[in-house]
Amino acid sequence: MGKSISLLLGAGFSAPAGYPLGNSLNEILLSCTGDNFAFNTDGRLMISTDGKKPDLGYKTSYDFQFDFCRDLIQYFNSLKGYFDYEEFYDFFVDDAKTDPGVIDFFHHNFYGSEKDLGQILFSNKNIYNQLISFYLKDGNGVAWYEDDAVSMSSFNGYLGVLNCLKEMEEENRINVHTLNHDLFFERLDSSEWFNGKLCDGFEETRSLYYGDLYNSVTNTSQKVAIPYYNDEYKKNICLYKLHGSKDYAIYYRPQGTNLIPETYVKVPSKIGINNLYKKIYDKNGDLKYEHCWINYHADFLTGTTAKIRRYDEPLLFKHLFEHFIHNLVVAEKLIIIGYGGKDNEINKIIMKNFDYRNKPSYIIDPFPGTNLKKLQAQLNAKFIIKNLADIQMVDF
Repeated sequence: MGKSISLLLGAGFSAPAGYPLGNSLNEILLSCTGDNFAFNTDGRLMISTDGKKPDLGYKTSYDFQFDFCRDLIQYFNSLKGYFDYEEFYDFFVDDAKTDPGVIDFFHHNFYGSEKDLGQILFSNKNIYNQLISFYLKDGNGVAWYEDDAVSMSSFNGYLGVLNCLKEMEEENRINVHTLNHDLFFERLDSSEWFNGKLCDGFEETRSLYYGDLYNSVTNTSQKVAIPYYNDEYKKNICLYKLHGSKDYAIYYRPQGTNLIPETYVKVPSKIGINNLYKKIYDKNGDLKYEHCWINYHADFLTGTTAKIRRYDEPLLFKHLFEHFIHNLVVAEKLIIIGYGGKDNEINKIIMKNFDYRNKPSYIIDPFPGTNLKKLQAQLNAKFIIKNLADIQMVDF
C-alpha cells in the first residue's frame, strides 16, 4: 500500500445531505417540546408511524425525566442568554447540581416520584443522548440507510469530493476521522466510489454478539450476529468515529451482581439496543444466550470538556485516538472538511502530531469562520472555498 492521507470531518461534511449543523441542532433542541415522541417503560425514546405522540395511557418515569431535561434546557438558555448543545451537556454534568436556580425549579416542579436532583441529573444523560440521536436526520428525515438503494442522485452535493477521494484511494490509504455521530459516511461504502472498500474496526464474522430481529409478518424473533469492535483496519478506506456513533453500544457481561463493560458492538436499527446477547456455552456444553439488558441508548460523546475525560477509555475511544495520532504522524497530507475549528483538544492533537511545517494541509469550507481561520493560519493550510460538489483534484 502507498502513502496515507488523513481526513478530518465535521458536521459540515454531512450538511449537504441535510443534516443539521451545530446552530441548527441548538435551535431544534431549544424548541423541543416532546409532542411527537414519548419514552417507553424501558427508557427508550419511541415514536408512532402516524407522527403523533405515542400514548401508553400514562407517563413513564422517563417521560418525567424528559420534562426535566426540557425545562433544564430552557433554564440554561435563560441563564446564558443562548443555547449551545455541547456546553449544556457540560453544565448538567458538572455544575447544575449546585446551581441555585436549578435547585429551585427542581423543587418547585413535579417530575414524577424523583426526589433527588443528583439522580435525575445523572439520568439526564440518557434522555439527552437520545434527543440528539433522534434529531440526527438527513434532509429526507432519514437516519438509517440499511435498506436504502444507493444511486448517483443520492450524493448530488458530493460528486466532486467523492471523485477526488476515489482517485486518491487508488494510490493511497485514506484514513477518515470524523467527529460526527450520524451514519452518512458509512452509506458511501455502498456507492460506486467506495464499493465495499470501507472498514471501521468492527467485524461481524465470527462474532459472539447477537441481537433479536423481529419479523412483523410471522410475529417472531430470531437472533442474528452483529459486529463487534476488534480494532482491525484492513481495507484501503478506514473510518474512525472519534466521538462514537448513533449505532454504537457497550455490551456488558454479568459478573456476580455486577455488570462489566466487555466490548463495543454496532446495532442495526431493526434490532434495538436493549436486545443484545452473547453466545456462550454453560458448564455442560449447552449453547446459551447471555442477555445484556442495561442498554437503551447509543453511546457517543458530547460536551466541550466532558467528552475529553472519556478519550482514554480502553474499550474503544483510547484505540480510536491512538489511531488518530498515528495517522496524523504518518500522513503525507491532511484534508479537513466541514470542521468549524472549535474543538480545542482536537486542534491540539493535530498541531502536535501532524508535520504541518513540511507537509501540506487543506481546509474545505465555503464559509470559514473565525476559529477555522485561526486553525488555517496555525497549519499554514490552503483554504479551498468551495462546495463539496465542486472540488477537483487540481485543488490539492
